Amino acid sequence: AIIGVQKLDQQKVQDQVSLTPKHFAYLKICESCYNRCSFCIIPKIKGKFVSRTIESVLEEVKRLDAQGVKEINLIGQDITAYGMDLYHELSLAKLLREMVKVTKNIEWIRLLYAFPAHVTKELIQTIAEEPRICKYIDMPLQHISEHLLKEQNRGITTQGTLDLINDIRSVMPQASIRTTFIVGLPGETEKDFDELTSFIQDFRFEKVGVFIYSKEEGTAAYAMEHHVPDATKKKRMNTLMQLQQEISQEVQQSHIGKVMKVLIDEQQANEKNIYLGRSEHDAPDVDGVVFVHSTRDLKGGDFVQVKITDAYEYDLVGEVV
Repeated sequence: AIIGVQKLDQQKVQDQVSLTPKHFAYLKICESCYNRCSFCIIPKIKGKFVSRTIESVLEEVKRLDAQGVKEINLIGQDITAYGMDLYHELSLAKLLREMVKVTKNIEWIRLLYAFPAHVTKELIQTIAEEPRICKYIDMPLQHISEHLLKEQNRGITTQGTLDLINDIRSVMPQASIRTTFIVGLPGETEKDFDELTSFIQDFRFEKVGVFIYSKEEGTAAYAMEHHVPDATKKKRMNTLMQLQQEISQEVQQSHIGKVMKVLIDEQQANEKNIYLGRSEHDAPDVDGVVFVHSTRDLKGGDFVQVKITDAYEYDLVGEVV
């Protein structure tokens, strides 16, 4: 499909071409970002932050539910700012509660791209209390150093970040946190990097991505001084990814012996009894998979209980029970 850039319609459901399997869908609830991070060009490309009305989102949700969709992935550059332009308050928790009320077939609602400064206690509680909302927090933190968070214009402090993570862990100890970090922002010192390394080591996030800072014309960071050498940036990225690989393997190993609810995506090519699926902790195309052994035929969209028997750095292996 070739699809042009469309302006988000706040009031009605636009006709869309589905590029996903029938059992899951992406649902855009807002466009652009409410924040203006110093390294990011998105607000200049996308324009002013715009939310769809609750009514239009619910109309589309009901349509997808009637089609038999099992998993909805809510997307936007900052879905946690949803409603700020229309309702002048953070309204994602309210939208989620309404989505649950109007659906019956959708079993998983997944949130993608939560901006840390906009994650509220109400939102955390809503995710924790509603069984059909995946216990999966995709929340790019970008750094932990106080002065770099300020240079990035993230709108949150080091202590605010620590408090937020502790809130999530205390309310939802079973939740999986996916996050990303940027290394090599101008002015990042070895001390800053050591602080970030210790932070990742201490908090042991389930899923981490690391990106190298690159100059983007038109951003505030473009004019910053004290740029970090490319070789140093690459070395820092490799250090963090190696550390996270070890953490990820330990996290994955901890699942062995557990029984998990798994959504089947497809049969593995050339393998009769092996299927590719995902737990609620795995977003499509982003995270790992669960290799599911089954003696009965399965199809995309089936939910099965799977006992985990083996684990790799990012993937799991299990058998249907």
